[in-house]
Amino acid sequence: MVDIHEVFSTSITLDEVERANRCAEGACPEGESDTNAVRIVHAGSILPLKHEHDRDSFIPFSPILCAFYAGPKSGQADRGFGDSCVYVMRVELDGSHSLVNKLDCPQLNQKANCTPVLFYLNQGEARRLRHSLDLGAHETVTPHAPVVTGEFKTSIQDIVDKANHPDDDKTIALIYKAAPKDADSVSYVSLSFDEGRAFTTPRVLVEHAPNSGRGPVRTKPFLMRKGPYAGRILLPCSVESKDGLVFADFSDDDLRTIAQSNAVTPDESQKVAAAKSFAAHGVVLSALFEDLGVHRKGSAANDPITPEDDAKAAKVHMMLSASASQLFVADSADGGATFGKPYPIDLYNCNMGIDVISYQNRLLCLGKLVTDPDKCDFTRGAPLSLFMSHDGKSFTKIFTLEEDPQGVFTSPCLQVDRRHHLLYVSYTDHRKAMKLRIFRLMLNH
Repeated sequence: MVDIHEVFSTSITLDEVERANRCAEGACPEGESDTNAVRIVHAGSILPLKHEHDRDSFIPFSPILCAFYAGPKSGQADRGFGDSCVYVMRVELDGSHSLVNKLDCPQLNQKANCTPVLFYLNQGEARRLRHSLDLGAHETVTPHAPVVTGEFKTSIQDIVDKANHPDDDKTIALIYKAAPKDADSVSYVSLSFDEGRAFTTPRVLVEHAPNSGRGPVRTKPFLMRKGPYAGRILLPCSVESKDGLVFADFSDDDLRTIAQSNAVTPDESQKVAAAKSFAAHGVVLSALFEDLGVHRKGSAANDPITPEDDAKAAKVHMMLSASASQLFVADSADGGATFGKPYPIDLYNCNMGIDVISYQNRLLCLGKLVTDPDKCDFTRGAPLSLFMSHDGKSFTKIFTLEEDPQGVFTSPCLQVDRRHHLLYVSYTDHRKAMKLRIFRLMLNH
């Protein structure tokens, strides 16, 4: 099992941060009350910042970027409060919150400026170089697969070319979707070249096909770290419909172009499993994870990489979820280009999103989850809990983050610092605040 110790926790409301910003600028005299309506805070994404330049000093954890969207309560848009937009804030090493960035969203007053996702952009070349070094050390290593140029060209290179900043492996990308009522969502992208202190004005991600639905839906992208597809980034996608289906966009050129995997369509057994769902009869969310055990071996001469290791490194798995239903997994053996038929696992979702991440050949999954199908009921709910699996199929609860089964704790996000054994967690608290928590993980051998 694993021992978990919480080392940091904070709760952030948008109104208090914006009021603090106004006070810092001298625009909010002491005693002034905030008369704005309380807004919904939702769909958070976190990104621990790189801090290799501080490796010689003790750092309890990285600074964190937290992105979310905020808008009025239902019905207030008609009364002039329609200001749904994407926000990014930076949490420093001492826990303080720096000034919040409100993105200059091209579309306001929409049904949703939502599902923001943060990730480091230019990671592919370094990963492919690392694979080539492994190839030089071990004759059994499979050559790197050809770099795929996707069908959909993005606006990212144009943004980079027009920026007056160096574009390197610390460039941060933020992708979100926006749509007016009863219209298809459009994906937008914004870049930061200064560790999240400022972001460019968002642009349509795929300008020649804006309604093609490209880009991640809430859950974070997945980077292939080893094997013949090292450097490939996968974006978990889903389609909002009654039947529900998911797929993955993937890119071998740091999101300059995008290709699409096959669609993973729910079969009849999956629709039966989701019959209790009030949201969909298919799947409405996907999250990606690597094959467990893929990082067990290194490149040392006494620990050779075998063809079996390379085959595992080419595998990626997609976890599929719908509210109040059983979870399913679909497997890919070619770096996420094609996925097979989904199969059920022993985990059930009681009415919220999920997220997954691997840690030392274990899979961690966060959500309002249960392992007993008879307890899968969105009207009763379940505590917000962290589950662990050794095989990606059977799970055990290892930690409870929120005890109230009826509590509205949504949009979980997991990130891990494997070198320092830290788990970063965020979720929304009753859609009024973002909760950020950091845990130290230690395997109990």
